[in-house]
Amino acid sequence: MNFQNPSFLWALLLLVIPLIIHLYNFRQYKKVIFSNLAMLKEIQTQSSKTRQIKKWLILITRMLALASLILAFALPFIPSEITQSGRQLVSIYIDNSESMRADGENGQLFENAKNTARELIQNLSPDAEIQILNNDLSPYTSQVHTPENAIKLLDDMVISYFPNDFSKIVQKISTKYNSEGYASQHTFAISDFQQRKKDERSKIDSNLSLHIIKTLPENFQNISIDSVWLEEPVVKPQSPVKLRVKVVNNGDEAIESSTLVLKISGVQQGVESFGLQSKETKIIDLAFTSSQKGWIEGDVSVNDVPVVFDNVYHFALQLKPSINILQIGEASVAIAKIFNNDPIFKVTAAREGSLDYSSFGKYDFMIVNELHDIGSGLAEQLKQFAEKGGVVAIIPAKQIGNYGAVNSVLGMAAYGAMVKKELSIKPEDLKQPFIKDVYKKIPQNSLLPNVIECYNLQVSAGSQAIFSLKDNSPILLRERLGAGSVFQYAMPMDKAYSNMAQHELFVLSMLKMSFSRSEKQQLAYSMFGTNAIPIEGASTAENTLSLVSPTKSVLVESALNKGGHRFWLNDELNEAGVYSLRNKNNIEQAKVALNVSRQESIQRYATKEELYDSWGAAKLDFMTSTSASIKSVTGKLQSGTPLWKLFVLLCLIFLLIEILLLRFLKS
Repeated sequence: MNFQNPSFLWALLLLVIPLIIHLYNFRQYKKVIFSNLAMLKEIQTQSSKTRQIKKWLILITRMLALASLILAFALPFIPSEITQSGRQLVSIYIDNSESMRADGENGQLFENAKNTARELIQNLSPDAEIQILNNDLSPYTSQVHTPENAIKLLDDMVISYFPNDFSKIVQKISTKYNSEGYASQHTFAISDFQQRKKDERSKIDSNLSLHIIKTLPENFQNISIDSVWLEEPVVKPQSPVKLRVKVVNNGDEAIESSTLVLKISGVQQGVESFGLQSKETKIIDLAFTSSQKGWIEGDVSVNDVPVVFDNVYHFALQLKPSINILQIGEASVAIAKIFNNDPIFKVTAAREGSLDYSSFGKYDFMIVNELHDIGSGLAEQLKQFAEKGGVVAIIPAKQIGNYGAVNSVLGMAAYGAMVKKELSIKPEDLKQPFIKDVYKKIPQNSLLPNVIECYNLQVSAGSQAIFSLKDNSPILLRERLGAGSVFQYAMPMDKAYSNMAQHELFVLSMLKMSFSRSEKQQLAYSMFGTNAIPIEGASTAENTLSLVSPTKSVLVESALNKGGHRFWLNDELNEAGVYSLRNKNNIEQAKVALNVSRQESIQRYATKEELYDSWGAAKLDFMTSTSASIKSVTGKLQSGTPLWKLFVLLCLIFLLIEILLLRFLKS
């Protein structure tokens, strides 16, 4: 404990005065006892002792009251960390994510947060070392500033697309604190504290003193376009396309009427009115037709305030005029019947000896049909094709030769001996994720394909059985390779082995395989995501790629690996929209749509208990944005904890005790 006015402590010498007075009043006089009062001697002795105890108690309370008053005037305090140990880092984090656009009791949450931060800074000493942080993590967040400069940074701060990631904020603070020899550190975090995954909030420095200032919206209203996707796996030019839109009312009140607008290449193509109850989610279908080929861009929008970042959802898709199929080996009537009836399928037949491996990149689906041998050279090319996103189906020959590469190179099941079965496919296989979505309703008690003979497939650990017989013998396996897949049948498509080729399941499974590559087409991605983005339709595997919008051009890191050609986003891509992915010759490789994470639209906020559970390792303190709370906390940081009020209270308590002694203690 220290004193701001230690000179007042000399007044403690005044405590001698009441002691002297007390001792003077206690002078001993000669006692004379008269014979007729001798009987009262014992009573008088007892009264005298009680009177002395009372006087001593009164003396003690008076001296304690006087001492407390003197100590109060000396302004005692518990020294702050900075007073005790040296330099102190004060970090102020302002959440400038999109969720802070919402209105609170006193206006927009973000502006309220800035005002609170200004008041914090104004209550700090002029020589305070202040670190200003937000979700952008701009270069200035690694620096310390004077209060004057810190306020200028606050004035220039705006809402950003960057999401709230407090783990990165803590890492930034810890790096500054530990690298520059600060003796203590205090962080003021001003945010709505939307709920996040626990692992995003759990890692925190135990030396961190964290002051939580929570700001919440009032009468939250927000319509969010959560996501969009296609009903059809392949979009054909001049054909109607159904776009499915997920719309969410995150607000507290129902929305009676709003309008969803679809634009393709800037031209309005569809409008749909809708209503939503509070917290309701609805799927709305919008149809459009495009005559374009290749990549097109579009957006779906709704008019909603004050939170506007999630009013528009950008998307990009590739209109493929055809699905290119390469059939290697024997011509198949069954396969021809499947793909020759629709002009979208372009089937090319080739013998093994006439294959042009350099042309494999232009195909979407390859069928290896009844080849006597599958050598390591062909197997390696099929593997590379699959790893880049292609789909391969292997139908074995009636008499196979060298199929060792199917196992050693492709990693598929090895073909064993031909065995008799006379069994049908298990009915429950119709519920497999691969096939069940082709049925509006899974048929009951239908006749399923019957297998007479098939090869014994020695299944590898990573294989997935699509169809199996009732004895659990697999007859169609799937192995994922990179971004693509390889499918493997256990028998030829001849009537002598099964009636599979004549059954609808063969048609459906082959169509499903042919569409598999197109189904992987993702219409949009979230900004600041960490996952690699595949480059669909890229003609080259160049490492020098850039994402170009009307306002900026950003170089991106890319690589060609087992998963195909892909690239990674970086923090420079901080504007939502559709970007053109271009190579070093400025030739467009693909279009990529980026949107702000819809996590910011969700009205779920962490409770005090959840924050304690996540950040309990730190010295956690919850405070309000009121001036009194701010002055109290900042005062403790700089001057320490004042104790003069405590001593005034003690003085009053001791005086009260004295009054009670005088009133109730008998002499």
